[in-house]
Amino acid sequence: MSDQDCNCADVTVDTATDQTPNSNGWVEERPVKTAQLPVDVAGNMSRFFGESIEAFDDMISAIRTVTEGDGIAVDELCHVDGETPHSAETADETYYFRCFYDGIALAHLVDEPVEIRTETPTNEPIEMRASPERDIDVTPSDAVMSFGVATDRDIPAGDVPTTDEVYGAICPYVKAFHTREDYENWAEDVAATTVAIPLESGVPIAASLTASASSEVAG
Repeated sequence: MSDQDCNCADVTVDTATDQTPNSNGWVEERPVKTAQLPVDVAGNMSRFFGESIEAFDDMISAIRTVTEGDGIAVDELCHVDGETPHSAETADETYYFRCFYDGIALAHLVDEPVEIRTETPTNEPIEMRASPERDIDVTPSDAVMSFGVATDRDIPAGDVPTTDEVYGAICPYVKAFHTREDYENWAEDVAATTVAIPLESGVPIAASLTASASSEVAG
């Protein structure tokens, strides 16, 4: 998706002002795809999508429904024309994104290794090398990532959120951090319910979001 259309373009993440900080969680359960979300995250995602969201698999399914069930394509990623802290490099091209997770998704859409670089919310570098075999090497090795959904985005009852509405509510809270403690410090002040997992554990989610409908059924 072009930078003109992508509503995850906000440079800064909304911070909580008059509300009590959310109870944010760390997921230990494996595999991550079938892990249960923390209650506050599940409730907020259910409210946003208008359907029951209890596990990461449910979140994946809801996002795939918005993208018409056939996964996210390369041109639907949040591309940016100029340089950003979030880049992905193949043998022939360098891509810049609004969100680092697009680089991980890209690795499942091209048949070659991808070098990914990003920065934490406190401007610390993180580097990744993702391969078509779904392996990923992360530096630092104990880096973590977050998923979340804004608490101030409401979809009219009975409506399905649009792609832009999903990107706008979720993408600003997909972040990478050097440590779990860094994530927890950040999560205290954002106007969203969020959950964190080891960064490398987020790879299967990216694979499911980008898989074709036939591949997802087979998996």
